[in-house]
Amino acid sequence: MPLDMVDTCLCMGAGLGIAQGVNHIEPDTHCFAFVGDSTFFAASITGVINAVYNQANMTLVVLDNSTTAMTGHQPHPGTGKTMMGDVVAKISIEGILKGIGLEYVKTVNPLDHKASVQAVQEAAALPGVKAIIFKSPCIAIVKSDKCLTVDQEKCINCRKCIREIGCPALVIRDDKVIIDDSLCTGCGLCSQICPMAAIGGEADE
Repeated sequence: MPLDMVDTCLCMGAGLGIAQGVNHIEPDTHCFAFVGDSTFFAASITGVINAVYNQANMTLVVLDNSTTAMTGHQPHPGTGKTMMGDVVAKISIEGILKGIGLEYVKTVNPLDHKASVQAVQEAAALPGVKAIIFKSPCIAIVKSDKCLTVDQEKCINCRKCIREIGCPALVIRDDKVIIDDSLCTGCGLCSQICPMAAIGGEADE
């Protein structure tokens, strides 16, 4: 599950410096640093420059939901709007990273499981500093009224959906996997990894 892959979690923006530092101490370790889009603009650009300059071997993962979700959805340079509501040109995260000198920068829809896995594998196999931008709207702003369901006749109770995603909407009741419709955002990831095609619904159409 997603939380099982986190070895170090300190504070907003620190992951970039930690990842390049760990790599210099343990060269055989390939580190991934995660940062949100607003934190990228506020605290991470200089860290990426430092990583490139000091020849780090790491992958930066930018989670871009085009807002500042944790503190009230304020606009930032990548949203195309100022705090006063003026519409301005968006500053491209991909453009910044390429301008700094990264040769591998890929923007992927994180709700496309196959493309996301491929991007991570490609980045991890390359030397130097690489970046993946997972871009998708914030579910607190773009709300879906679609919910997936589990077809119990097809489900073999392998629980791969629970093990691999860690989604809070996937729960076990009466020893069966079901989807809690009050928590489901309709992203469709679970339907993409189910080996029996037992998960479907409006979001999967």
